[in-house]
Amino acid sequence: MTALATPAGAMSNPLVTDPLLQVDGLHLSFGGIQALGGVTLQAKARDITAIIGPNGAGKTSLFNAISGFYRPQQGCIRFAGEDISRTPTARRAAKGMARTFQNVALFRGLSVLDNVKLGGHTRLQANPLTVG
Repeated sequence: MTALATPAGAMSNPLVTDPLLQVDGLHLSFGGIQALGGVTLQAKARDITAIIGPNGAGKTSLFNAISGFYRPQQGCIRFAGEDISRTPTARRAAKGMARTFQNVALFRGLSVLDNVKLGGHTRLQANPLTVG
């Protein structure tokens, strides 16, 4: 699953109705297997949007394309109005995109809370001189 955070300043006007995430005509194939065939969707900030379907329908492939783990052959992915179709995963994370994975790969020795907090590392404002 993918969780999307609102970029700083994106909600300064509560009447904004533009989608936070917009996917247009996404195509993704692996060899001769078509995983995504022209997927289009919109997700607005502060709305809950679900992707449902049977096993093998392409849900994980869609999330992998949105988060930058797969590069689709065709289509456009926009986040907060910006085309991020070719943006590296680290830059997408810096813009406020985050995701979780289906496998439960927790870090041993960390509490559940610490494992969850670890996902926010891209939003930290710490530096070598920060105390705490």
